[in-house]
Amino acid sequence: MEMLGSSLLRTTTPLLRSSSSSLFPGDRPSDLLFSHASFPSRQRIGLARRVVRSPVAAVVLTERFVRTEAEEKPVWFKVQAAVTVRRRKQEDLKESIANQVDAFLDKMGKNVVMELVSTEIDPKTRKPKTSNRAALRGWFEKKNTKAERVVYTAEFAVDSSFGEPGAITVLNRHQSEFFLESIVVEGFACGPVHFACNSWVQPTSVHPNNRVFFGNKPYLPSQTPAGLRELRQQELKALKGDGNGERKLTDRIYDYDTYNDLGNPDKGIEFARTTLGGEKMPFPRRLRTGRAPTATDSHAESRVEDPLPMYVPRDERFEEGKQEMLKAGALKAVLHNLVPLLVAFLSPQSHDFKAFHELDNLFKEGLRLKRSLQDQLFHKIPFVTKIEESSEGLLRYDTPDIITKDKFAWLRDDEFARQTLAGINPVNIERLQVFPPVSRLDPSVYGPPESAITEEHITSHLNGMSVQQALEEKKLFILDFHDVYLPFIDRINAQDGRKAYGTRTVFFLTELGTLKPIAIELSLPPVRPGDARTKRVLTPPTDATGNWLWQLAKAHVCSNDAGVHQLVNHWLRTHASVEPFTLAAHRQLSAMHPIFKLLKPHMRYTLEVNALARQILINGGGVIESGFTPGPVCMEISAAAYRDHWRFDQEALPADLIRRGMAVEDKTQPHGLRLVIEDYPYATDGLLLWSAIQSWVETYVAAYYSDDEAVQSDSELQSWYSEAVNVGHADKRHAPWWPRLSSPAELSSVLTTLIWLSSAQHASLNFGQYPLGGYIPNRPPMMRRLVPMEGDPEYEHFRADPVKFFLSALPSLTQATTFMTVIDTLSTHSVDEEYLGERPDPYTWTGDGEMVEAFHEFAAEVRRAETEIARRNADPARRNRCGAGVLPYELMAPSSGPGITCRGVPNSVSI
Repeated sequence: MEMLGSSLLRTTTPLLRSSSSSLFPGDRPSDLLFSHASFPSRQRIGLARRVVRSPVAAVVLTERFVRTEAEEKPVWFKVQAAVTVRRRKQEDLKESIANQVDAFLDKMGKNVVMELVSTEIDPKTRKPKTSNRAALRGWFEKKNTKAERVVYTAEFAVDSSFGEPGAITVLNRHQSEFFLESIVVEGFACGPVHFACNSWVQPTSVHPNNRVFFGNKPYLPSQTPAGLRELRQQELKALKGDGNGERKLTDRIYDYDTYNDLGNPDKGIEFARTTLGGEKMPFPRRLRTGRAPTATDSHAESRVEDPLPMYVPRDERFEEGKQEMLKAGALKAVLHNLVPLLVAFLSPQSHDFKAFHELDNLFKEGLRLKRSLQDQLFHKIPFVTKIEESSEGLLRYDTPDIITKDKFAWLRDDEFARQTLAGINPVNIERLQVFPPVSRLDPSVYGPPESAITEEHITSHLNGMSVQQALEEKKLFILDFHDVYLPFIDRINAQDGRKAYGTRTVFFLTELGTLKPIAIELSLPPVRPGDARTKRVLTPPTDATGNWLWQLAKAHVCSNDAGVHQLVNHWLRTHASVEPFTLAAHRQLSAMHPIFKLLKPHMRYTLEVNALARQILINGGGVIESGFTPGPVCMEISAAAYRDHWRFDQEALPADLIRRGMAVEDKTQPHGLRLVIEDYPYATDGLLLWSAIQSWVETYVAAYYSDDEAVQSDSELQSWYSEAVNVGHADKRHAPWWPRLSSPAELSSVLTTLIWLSSAQHASLNFGQYPLGGYIPNRPPMMRRLVPMEGDPEYEHFRADPVKFFLSALPSLTQATTFMTVIDTLSTHSVDEEYLGERPDPYTWTGDGEMVEAFHEFAAEVRRAETEIARRNADPARRNRCGAGVLPYELMAPSSGPGITCRGVPNSVSI
């Protein structure tokens, strides 16, 4: 019996050790690393024999068999962690000193401490099992390492009953924050455990509590291992905050507020702005900052002015690559705007462009000063000449793509029409289904709703068709900005140097598949309620005077289009409407949740971008108000569009195309619909990317939700969607059109729409701003004169010099160059851009190997779409994207290098 018991014990696993006895006098569990690589086989056998000598088992012989009763005790072993910390590429003196101090303090024991947390509960303590606390090693030794990423190590001791690690806690006892990129723990039977951290860890002097990072293995709430449940809830609670107090720049708190910080009433009544969000002016919610109210209006939040930073959660701030791009843009802005401002100040006659060659000179040779004026500047401001000499390259503007192939294309009607399908705002063109067009505005206030465009205006341009026949054959299309602008026209036109109409433009689809404009209606509101509106219709010209009036009318259409593009389609539909879903995701979805892992790359930088927009772009007196015709009413136009038109269920590309009449449902077609205009570059390319995203999302959702019950019972998922709708879009929470979230198909649809809006839709509306809009005559963001009529005092001035009049109607020199500088920056890709189909950690972003493979298939589909887009751009039959002097349409081409490229689809709203 003793011999049998001894032989049984000899077959137990070598490398196990009783926690109640010591192998060697004075040793500690943390002193030994029991791994196959640590000892030669002979040593392992010796250790095993030493364990056997301890009488830890009693052997009992029964009538039929031998049974060993052993009270097993945990055995300690060690695991190693590789910890990657990303350092700043450029440090100022203060940061360098702080890092050296941290290195020496680390040597003295004020170090970074970590602890592994098991997925299992300790039955004795009823708390998660944990390792010993281990210090990060190598900080002092690597203090002078110049690499961007530095790998440190840590060694943990755990016992044999520890199970699988599911989380790791980090305590930073240094003086400064550091960016923790990732942790990989090796030594467990399950293989390497990856922790994708990508977070700033604050010192205990700022945030005294441990930071928690979860492994990359996804868990639905109901599947959360017992050891991680409490940590999962604690982490979400910490991210929500309590809704009180002003947020610090080091905080990681996500909460909601209204847009009550766009104005600054303390500077004067002209800088006060209405709060966006609430019953009076519905709007999506933004990130709460908790700043104190202004002195003059308790409902308005005090502002933080540039260059001071706005609050966003610490991990949402731009990384160095993005910061460097914005700094370079700021330098260009200073140099681009300095000389024009000086010219306008010292030479008032240079305020307006006098001829087209003055515009051309901005791109050819920079804004060169006349010798006499330069001499004046030299005596007044000596450094001006030095700037010109040393920064001549930066003083020049890049030539916008729109005039690189054909400098005069913008004058042609076909190019004016082509840009409605393949320009910077290809999402407003609609099929005309009722003639004449009809307004939805209150007729008692705005007069009869029917358009002034009649059959007589357009019949001669329909290639022999009647108007009814053209409608039935889907040949008539319209850009209708009438209802968007008319309620605001009086306030706009009351401003100095700003003039606008509510415009309608009717197009005819030719046999070649291109559009041609056949009528433009210019409307002004009635002088008094009940009076007839001032409506004017222009048609393609047949004489010189008519040609310039037509050009002015097209410029007003482009100005309307530019405003709606920026305020509604770009800002509202991709920036503001997505932010509540981003906030809700961080507040309600654990980092372990598979849907959070799916959405994470599509939320990058969005909160910081939107905060910067509130600070310098959409604020009172900001860039948008200064550069676009509506001026101080800009954001009211955006809010009115949200109130009257925005619907989440129609933001999906197929739904939007069908709503605008640009497509009809057709189950025989690849995407379930058929385009009315076959060569519609935005739509054809967009559907490629939409389908790729949709297929990827459906595959991903199916992996975690097998039926409706799985979706409905996911508490975090339901809380995310409910909060995004009821809090983030509180003013529309009762709308009947919100999609339900009760099945895998509905979940896939919602997620596909969000990813589409954040990636391809935003890219199509953003990265062409300078390439397609940087030449002001092609797309003036502001108009300063109305179209003259015979009998007007300025009509004779117009007829005497139509070029001068046309240019005087466009933005001034300083207005134009300021606008060009801003859209230059907004159109620029940074070096750290992450594009659709890319992730910085493509193999470790999730512990689900099948989803890693599915993501690679998605990436391959995106690459196939890019190849197809290139093929289409070389197809002469596609006249809206290929032809003499015609720009290819690449705004949906997924990849791009850094800079202004007029292509590239980042994962998120990243600028």
